[in-house]
Amino acid sequence: MTHHESYGGSPQGPPPNLPPGPPAYGAQPAYGVPPAYGVPPAYGVPPAYGAQAPYGAPPAHGVRAPYGGYTPLPTVPGGLGTASIVLAAAVSVLQAASWLTSFSAAEEFAQAARVGIPSAEVFTTYDAVGGVLVAAQLAAAIVTCVWLWQSRTFAEAVSPRAHHARSRVWTWLGWIVPVVAFWFPYQVVRDVRAATVRDPRVALGWWWAGWLLFGLATNVEAQFTSSSSAGAYETFTILPVAETVGTAAVALALVMWVRVVREITAGQRAAAAPDPAGAPWS
Repeated sequence: MTHHESYGGSPQGPPPNLPPGPPAYGAQPAYGVPPAYGVPPAYGVPPAYGAQAPYGAPPAHGVRAPYGGYTPLPTVPGGLGTASIVLAAAVSVLQAASWLTSFSAAEEFAQAARVGIPSAEVFTTYDAVGGVLVAAQLAAAIVTCVWLWQSRTFAEAVSPRAHHARSRVWTWLGWIVPVVAFWFPYQVVRDVRAATVRDPRVALGWWWAGWLLFGLATNVEAQFTSSSSAGAYETFTILPVAETVGTAAVALALVMWVRVVREITAGQRAAAAPDPAGAPWS
């Protein structure tokens, strides 16, 4: 009797009806056969089709996760959208105050011009209101650009195949770069909304027309208040007219901007809400 034989003469072998052991570490299982439960697949080898990835491993962005979930989307910038609306309303109120004070300011500028004093050397209530207005416009611009940046990030996450005419950096630069400022911001807002809102209804053209007209009126007003030489006193009668146009334009832009921001925010929240059917938004 050899040492390979048990007592009684029969050789030892594996007990019958036992499942095969797991493959060696690093060995790939047969194609289409999932690895044994609890045994990780070989490093760098994807699991069999239909097999669940190891627990805790995050799926790619926008790819269905285990148990029908999805990777989380960026946070909806609803607070920034509200802040943008509030600051835009503040700009509109200050613009109305500027319009009210422009009538007396035009008379003061005209009287100074009669004696050879340029308007830049005359300080009026109109100028004080204008200084606060500029500060409000700067704050509104910063908050709006931050909101647009985050909304663009959200749009790219929820609709990665959506077309954007301008790169993300133009959410900031589009407002200040000469010439292109006449249409780049409009394109940025248009494309963000198209990638976020399934059924847009607000007419963006009215918002943009009001904004451009307000900017034009503001430039005309600045020509009267910042002149370093005394001009003809009759020209200052145009100041209240320009202020009237600017106030009407900014009121139009505000009403439409409120609707645009609310529409985009509603689309963002709808896209971020879990879909009972388990389907992605786009």
